[in-house]
Amino acid sequence: DDQYTGGDTIYLPLSRRFEIQCDIPFIVSKEGSPDDTSFGDFQITPRFILSETRAVTQSLNLSFRTPTGDEDTGNGVAAVTPNYQFWANWWQGLVLRGGIGMAIPYHNAEEANARSVFAGNLAVGYYFTPHDRAPIGDLVGYVSANFNHAIDNRAPSDTTNVTVTPGFRTHLGQNWYLLGGVEFPISAPKAFDYQPLLGLMLVF
Repeated sequence: DDQYTGGDTIYLPLSRRFEIQCDIPFIVSKEGSPDDTSFGDFQITPRFILSETRAVTQSLNLSFRTPTGDEDTGNGVAAVTPNYQFWANWWQGLVLRGGIGMAIPYHNAEEANARSVFAGNLAVGYYFTPHDRAPIGDLVGYVSANFNHAIDNRAPSDTTNVTVTPGFRTHLGQNWYLLGGVEFPISAPKAFDYQPLLGLMLVF
């Protein structure tokens, strides 16, 4: 079945080393479910910068997912997700970004078929243009690999899901950025055939 989602992500910096990330899924629509359109699960993430230099940034994050959505659309789950993330730019326009962590549901896991997973991602990108060349300023092409592996006993098998996402980001001007990509699963069984991603970002 087709599924559509839309949301906002807001970063609230409280200091140079600490910020709060809020993910607000204002619409989740899944064809074939009894209640096919609903609000998703709101998520709040305190983010602490472990170290920051001109070339490398590291952060420790703790995400809290709240069961504000509907189980029919795969939501209604409470979970906690500790994770580590890094960003690195050691050579010219080459950029590396990645992270590793765990997602642990503790409410409505059985009802929503949610599992505890070990997850990680690694993205490689390259800056092709300078920042001031809008609407193609800071043009970055990238490929991201994402995986998660079930680590609980709530199903007969410990599945591993792997996806690859080629995408881009560009500075449109006036601190607006356009982001896009297409996610493809490369492991079996496939949860979906492909997933287009599109985002618009404003930097304050």
